[in-house]
Amino acid sequence: MKSSPVLGATRRDSTGTATSALTLRAVAFGVVLAVCVNAMITSAEYVQHSSRMNLAHFPVALLALYVIGVAVARAFQFAPSELAVVFAMGLVASAVPTSGLMGFWLGVIATPYYFATPENRWSEIFHPHIPPWFAVPDRGHAIEWFYNGLPPDASAPLGPWLVPLFWWLSLIAALVLLSICIAAILRKPWVESERLVFPIAEAGLTLARTRSPGDRVPAIFRSRLFKIGFGIAFFVFAWNAIGFFTAGWPAIRLNYGGYTPVPGFAWLALRFNLLTLGLCYLANANVLFSVWVFWFIIGLQHLIFNRLGYTLGAMGDDWSSIDPMAAWEGFGALTMLVLYGLWTAREHLRVVVRAALRGGSANDDQRELMSFRVAVFGLMASVVYILAWLYASGMSLGMAAAWLGASIVIFVGIARIVSETGLPYVRGPLTAQSFTAYGLGTANHPSASIAILTFTYAFISQGKGLFMAPFMHAARLAGEVRSARRMTHAVVAAMVVGILVCLVMTIVLGYSMGAFNFRDYPFSSASRHMFNLTSKYLNDPQPAAWDRWQFFGIGAVVLLGLNFLRARFYWWPLSPIGLTVATTYATLNSVLMVFVAWLTKTVVLHVGGVQLYDRSKPFFLGLACGYAMGVAMSWLLDIVWFPGAGHYVHSW
Repeated sequence: MKSSPVLGATRRDSTGTATSALTLRAVAFGVVLAVCVNAMITSAEYVQHSSRMNLAHFPVALLALYVIGVAVARAFQFAPSELAVVFAMGLVASAVPTSGLMGFWLGVIATPYYFATPENRWSEIFHPHIPPWFAVPDRGHAIEWFYNGLPPDASAPLGPWLVPLFWWLSLIAALVLLSICIAAILRKPWVESERLVFPIAEAGLTLARTRSPGDRVPAIFRSRLFKIGFGIAFFVFAWNAIGFFTAGWPAIRLNYGGYTPVPGFAWLALRFNLLTLGLCYLANANVLFSVWVFWFIIGLQHLIFNRLGYTLGAMGDDWSSIDPMAAWEGFGALTMLVLYGLWTAREHLRVVVRAALRGGSANDDQRELMSFRVAVFGLMASVVYILAWLYASGMSLGMAAAWLGASIVIFVGIARIVSETGLPYVRGPLTAQSFTAYGLGTANHPSASIAILTFTYAFISQGKGLFMAPFMHAARLAGEVRSARRMTHAVVAAMVVGILVCLVMTIVLGYSMGAFNFRDYPFSSASRHMFNLTSKYLNDPQPAAWDRWQFFGIGAVVLLGLNFLRARFYWWPLSPIGLTVATTYATLNSVLMVFVAWLTKTVVLHVGGVQLYDRSKPFFLGLACGYAMGVAMSWLLDIVWFPGAGHYVHSW
């Protein structure tokens, strides 16, 4: 077969096959994957009203498409190194649609004028503080028709969108640059010094590996255990799909709602998500143990505080932990996790700074997404631009710095947790908005600052780490190719394509069918809820909540203690990671599967050791792949036979 034009030097892949480090066909295939994953997720949520496929760090839509893509690519003898590029591009692109970036962002900038009423008083509270370039006005029925659909013979009024989209896209570009620069700086200490396992990246690579050069079928696809796991998970969805057509068909339930062991205790979601089980089995056993143990400990704290009637008041917003005490404890722990990681990497950071100041390309940065000089000055430029952008919009510099600092803690902390554990559902314990409002106090800042803070909810998926976790995985996967710099070009191209596809689809679908008919959380209620939350800050300004800072300090000190115990005693079983995310909504939905994965892995290691564990991994990866393909199969059935009335078979 004639080889594809190469973008990098020739090397040998893990099978010994000579291959190009980064080929044009690999990048083209990655772009196709980026288009497909964004179109699939957007269509499923906005048009078919099927499952939410973009909530995990390894989205179920991406996993399904990647499994198909691997089978197709291996038929054309794509090397594993080429598929590593495709997988990295898919991870980055899947951070964009619906519940990633696009849904909340467009929902927020399209909300403040159209949904203003005499009852909510937004015209008094928000409108005087919104710059003309900041939100989409309802000029020429731009927003009215976007939410309700175009009337007959009318054309879409796109003019009012252009200026806000331009400025917001510039802010998004700065956040992307910030994430890539941090990934380039932190890759070496995470990958080479601390040897984080990156289970999600390893799962993608495992699906691409072959037994011998020229083999057209990935090795794991030949595994009997993989086929059994895949068949079990896929059978559940195939069986339940019969019920789509046959009334009264007995379904195999995977979701039994929630359960609270004791009134006032943290609730437990009885959801049997085989994607979570399959991926968690690849995680470190001590981390899995710590997640459910800290769920129990903080749940007990929640119970005790409830019985005592102790409270810190309102949570602040709906995207944090179960109560303010747990949220601020968790955020203190997450902040210390990030700072402790930077401290342990201090020698490397000195090398980075020296390389940046001296100029040129250091020997230590040849395997990074960009040179250390570009990374350091790019990071500084992105921070300056983001702060200047927020300041120009009307936010005080202090509040902008607090929001950005909290966001970076969440970005790096969540990326660290996902890279170390592979947990598919991880969210920050506290939003940057709630931290800023309560940590600084709303009474200490002008109303314009608080009003503009509302718009930063456009990046509420920062609780998921936004772009940081995908870019860290891209930095890890760059080790599979010779030219890490060209990996940067590939993943940025995937993100740009994803944003363009989602932006066009969302606006076109809005004007053609009406965004009200999306019936998706970002458009149906989330954006309006964000403005209602912030209006409470403006109507009742409060000083800084020092009682919350006390719990922040408690979380930070406890995490330091856990780090000390883990370093001092080799047998210490609790990882500090569990403290950071134990009672977030994402963990509450997946803690049962985390417990099952921990128990199963512990038994397997006790009975058969590492060898039995290695032999069993294909079964659990098969469960995850079969689950993803089952969700995709249900979506396809909805397109053909149930357009607009899909079946909600998966979320968390």
